[in-house]
Amino acid sequence: MLVKTTRNTEEFISDTGEWIAGNPVENSILLTMMAGAKFRPPTAPPISWSRVEDPDSATAPVVGVAAFTPPHLVVLSGMPEAAAAALGAELGAGPDLLPGVIGPDAAAAAFAEAWSSATGRPTRADRRERMLSLDGPAPANDRPAPDGHSRAARDDEAELFTDWYLEAAHGAGLSRETAARSARGQIAGGLLRAWELDGEPVAILGRTAAVAGVTRYSPIFSRPDVRRGGYARALLAESVAEIRAEGLIGLAVTAEGNGSVQTLFGSFGFRPVGGLSEYRFD
Repeated sequence: MLVKTTRNTEEFISDTGEWIAGNPVENSILLTMMAGAKFRPPTAPPISWSRVEDPDSATAPVVGVAAFTPPHLVVLSGMPEAAAAALGAELGAGPDLLPGVIGPDAAAAAFAEAWSSATGRPTRADRRERMLSLDGPAPANDRPAPDGHSRAARDDEAELFTDWYLEAAHGAGLSRETAARSARGQIAGGLLRAWELDGEPVAILGRTAAVAGVTRYSPIFSRPDVRRGGYARALLAESVAEIRAEGLIGLAVTAEGNGSVQTLFGSFGFRPVGGLSEYRFD
């Protein structure tokens, strides 16, 4: 396997973007990173893009890709374990001190093992997530809407919803800076909705801008004192109807043990399409 790494985003997208877009559900995070790269300020840390090629293949040499932006985890596409191992060994021998990796289960495990062998440093399995996708007709939602109404999140609510974003992502190692940037970006793009009851927001649902026909949900959160009131469900019902009308695929990435959220998305026709594993490098 041959590993090539560059910080030239335009070159990487030109050479590899079509391959990544060939599996837009599994590669949703990478596609979002690629779409947002053009808006990164000059002072932001550069993204290191890696591709793994099989030199014995004459027709489809690219077998996997990865992206790393300090101080975040390396993000992997799906790839054969041998490719992930080659990538882990190559990056382990490089100058960057990697904090960890996230990717499809087998690829992330192979990368972590090879990186540990190359560096002599330990790794630990930290978190597993499930991917749920809706790319067909959603079941009818016959539940009546709760009291209150849906509305767009407002700029003056960014700090409050950053708090909710962090609570929804509990255990994911999300920094407040990243959560605030995501919340403000979703508010500016009209992609964060709130359910208002008696003049106050009680739940939120956000999603990413669609890339390659896929929109990824995050966060989904209900205020603890009003949970089981159907407010998050009402927001999701509204959003699912919108994305189906637009011909988009909905994707939810949830923590392995978060059964309530998985059940909620499952009730709208979202089905498991794979798992993501995180490894932290100590």
